[in-house]
Amino acid sequence: MRFFIRIATCTILIMSLLLLPKPLTAINGVNEQPTKENQQIARKYRIAYCETEPWLNYAGTLYGLIKGLESAGWVTNTNGLVYQEGQMDTVAMWEWLSKQDISPYLEFVKDGHYTLSTMNEAEKQALQFRLAQQKDIDMVIAMGTSAGVLLANDQHSVPVMVFSTSNAVRSGIIKSEQDSGSNHIWAHMDAKIYKRQMNVFYDLFQFKRMGMVYENSSQGRIYAAVDDAVDLSKEMGFDIEAVPIVEPLNKDDKERYYRDLLAIHRQLAEKVDAMYLTMAPIEPGRLTELLKPFYDKNIPVFSQLGTEEVVAGALISVARADFSGVGKFGADNMIKILQGNSPQKLPQVYANVPHIALNMEVARKIGYQPPFEILLVADEIYQSIK
Repeated sequence: MRFFIRIATCTILIMSLLLLPKPLTAINGVNEQPTKENQQIARKYRIAYCETEPWLNYAGTLYGLIKGLESAGWVTNTNGLVYQEGQMDTVAMWEWLSKQDISPYLEFVKDGHYTLSTMNEAEKQALQFRLAQQKDIDMVIAMGTSAGVLLANDQHSVPVMVFSTSNAVRSGIIKSEQDSGSNHIWAHMDAKIYKRQMNVFYDLFQFKRMGMVYENSSQGRIYAAVDDAVDLSKEMGFDIEAVPIVEPLNKDDKERYYRDLLAIHRQLAEKVDAMYLTMAPIEPGRLTELLKPFYDKNIPVFSQLGTEEVVAGALISVARADFSGVGKFGADNMIKILQGNSPQKLPQVYANVPHIALNMEVARKIGYQPPFEILLVADEIYQSIK
């Protein structure tokens, strides 16, 4: 009887996720294009881009944002913008955007693409100087926590829109979900996304101890949602086994990182009955090797990242459906800012429509038979690891 009660509870929770509110769109109050009545454009707005590192969420969000701008009439003819699901690189995307005449309102500045992981301190300071003194950038699209932390300051007054952070409030990028605390800073917020994930994971498996690995820094704890896990563990009555790791310092350090991570996974597999795989610089082709200790102990692995890791060897995830929703939400707010609205006064909260992915080969490996209700609501069911 308890089994059926748990499944019913989980089904209700998943269905409630599917009923999350949709974002505002251009139809709901954003002028699709500048007009003579609302604004005269003397020149194109000059847009720059800054990312923490190459990452699939950043590339996907940038693509979603461009498509959102196209839906609102601010850009056209974007079919040539090359993007594939799981893509990490944004350099080629930005180069294409900077070369095309796809908007009478926006210019994607050719030398306005920055990747912090490839920059030294002097180059980062030069970016800050450019925003404060050169006055040749009208807005920066920032991707990731480190990019947001670097640019969300009062040394300049250029509007900065921050996307794809684990928690922009805890990172100090903005003051709160309702108020960024600065009239030139805006950040997308969905503070409860990872707590919702872990709640579904717990309702499915009723585990006693959940393992997780996080990068050994205060920002690493935020990326991995460690505090959210601790909060939920207190509410639900399970324990957390959170282990820090030093992420690779460069490409040559990758093998050391994989060795350390595998050793940690082996240790955790002896202590936990569930594993929450946090976002980390893991190549998809290495995932099954790294998760083998959990397969051997029949331990379910939930991916914080989403479908990409379920395809590669995690059991299940509840993550964003795609980047179209946050792209439209971001585009709506981007247009409002360029039309003169204060970023501080605009909505920042948008909950991505959830997407449930399940890997049946992994389920067979660990002896897990997914309940019918989960199979019914799953968006993607993979029969094998790819």
